[in-house]
Amino acid sequence: MRPAEPAPARPTPPSRPTPTVRPRPALRPAPPPPPPSPKPSATPSPRPTLRTVTYPRHRAAEPRRPARSTTSPLVFVLLITTPAVVAVAALRPR
Repeated sequence: MRPAEPAPARPTPPSRPTPTVRPRPALRPAPPPPPPSPKPSATPSPRPTLRTVTYPRHRAAEPRRPARSTTSPLVFVLLITTPAVVAVAALRPR
């Protein structure tokens, strides 16, 4: 018997690329300080109102109209009242 031939050598894996170093972004300049607030005067003078105060005209809301297909409340009143009036009239002695 012959000895088995050795397996072929594995190819070496490709080398990994080296990461590139990114330059750091420049820092933002500090914002300028806010301007100093104005100092109030020693004697504030009131400013009179030269015109009268006005308000917008009042507009009443428009009444909502029921849809055409709805039953009127009058129909409900008549449906209850009419049989009651007929029943009372029928029970009265003649």
